[in-house]
Amino acid sequence: MKIAILGSAPSSMRLAPYGDPAWKIWGCSPGLYPGMPRCDAWFELHRWEPPVIGKPDAQKPWFSPEYVAWMAGLRCPVWMFLPVPEIPNSKALPAQALMEKFGNYFMTSSISWMMAMAIDQIMLERQQDPEHDISGDQIALYGVDMAATEEYGYQRAGAQYFVQMANNLGIAIVVPPESDLLRPMPPYGICETDEY
Repeated sequence: MKIAILGSAPSSMRLAPYGDPAWKIWGCSPGLYPGMPRCDAWFELHRWEPPVIGKPDAQKPWFSPEYVAWMAGLRCPVWMFLPVPEIPNSKALPAQALMEKFGNYFMTSSISWMMAMAIDQIMLERQQDPEHDISGDQIALYGVDMAATEEYGYQRAGAQYFVQMANNLGIAIVVPPESDLLRPMPPYGICETDEY
């Protein structure tokens, strides 16, 4: 199984394998949707605060009327913490089941939830199909840099945790060189020695 997880970092979000049907395309972020040629699953995990027509001061910037209308028109699942009637294909994210499998310490962003769900689906497919070729299992991360420390400082470790978990399970990780997601912090203590 091949799953491409997309965020909105401009460095690589357009590099995703949209034209390759072997890849499932999963996206999140209102900064991504305008340029997506294909979407197999969408994740909107923020508290539902839709726009109030005629009250622009009450509107959250990430829930513009255009974004909400776009999600409402999707034919693929729209994963939310709770489904809402305004989004016909909204489904409840299996958050409790994912936390029972992976814990809750690293559920620090939409990307972390998406990674956990991708790992879960790949492992489920492996269990259901004894002939499954695990060498083809991949998770790719496009548009996921998490470089801004003020916004992503606490979120980055969660994404890196699930990258490491996927590697440990034999799931290949694809991250374009434009992203700095896989540049870890120097190891604490050791980085202060001359040998490092």
